[in-house]
Amino acid sequence: MTANAQDEKEAAVTTIREMGWLQGDIVSGADLADHIPQAAVDGVLGGKLPSHWVLISHSCSIHARAYDQAPMVEWIALKMMKKKPLGAYLNSNNPRILQLQLDEKLIFEAKIERRIWTPRSVLQSLKRNEHQKLDSEMIQTLSYWLSHSYNRIAIPDKLVERLKFRNGENIYIGLGVAIDSFLSENAHLLKGAWISFYPKEELLDATPYSVAFRLLIKPKHAAKLNELNTKLQEATNLDASEIEGLDIDECLITPLQDFTMLDAEDFTHYNSSDWLSLAEEDEGEGEGEGEGE
Repeated sequence: MTANAQDEKEAAVTTIREMGWLQGDIVSGADLADHIPQAAVDGVLGGKLPSHWVLISHSCSIHARAYDQAPMVEWIALKMMKKKPLGAYLNSNNPRILQLQLDEKLIFEAKIERRIWTPRSVLQSLKRNEHQKLDSEMIQTLSYWLSHSYNRIAIPDKLVERLKFRNGENIYIGLGVAIDSFLSENAHLLKGAWISFYPKEELLDATPYSVAFRLLIKPKHAAKLNELNTKLQEATNLDASEIEGLDIDECLITPLQDFTMLDAEDFTHYNSSDWLSLAEEDEGEGEGEGEGE
């Protein structure tokens, strides 16, 4: 490597650090046009640039002191849409699609496969979009979604069959369906959902699984805790035929700060859309969609 090339890399690192680039920063869709191969535009983006990009590399990588430690940075496409969010796509519930609510009827939508890489040095020539920004809670949600997007809950198949199954009319029923519906309707108030179950292995006989659901309310909506808990109890008050093979320890909404590390050891993050996401995507695709500016 020539001295000039090394100097350019060191200068790029300094400039990027001074510009303060961080995970969650947004640029306009056209800003990366000159830095993305046409093959990526066609193959990953369906031939069309998105309305925006969000930087998803970890901030420590963006600011790595040696350029060659992190020569590339990663972006994910954001589609601005004038529509109400779908609850199943909020709060990292869906491993493939994330919606971030900007306003009552304005969202950013990200799909996990719509990701590209550019040289880190490109950041020097870019400007953040000052009209559209993610707040700290949105960035936290985005980061969590990215880190868990390919992880599925390790729930035994026999437990899944007891949580969600078809009745005689070929309609899905069960405790899992009731929880999923509640999460979809109240996703804007909740930070996430967790499930605990025992035993952890497949049960081949009629022995019941003990299950507990813990839903976490966002601090700013804490005043609605009792009201939401009442609604949750009503939603999960099911006929015996719908909870056969289950011993329900609890279905409870608690303040986010009351969910401790000890709880996290016993509970698993619950992605409701792991079960229903494909159907929901087919039904919701195209409804009320329209790109914002």
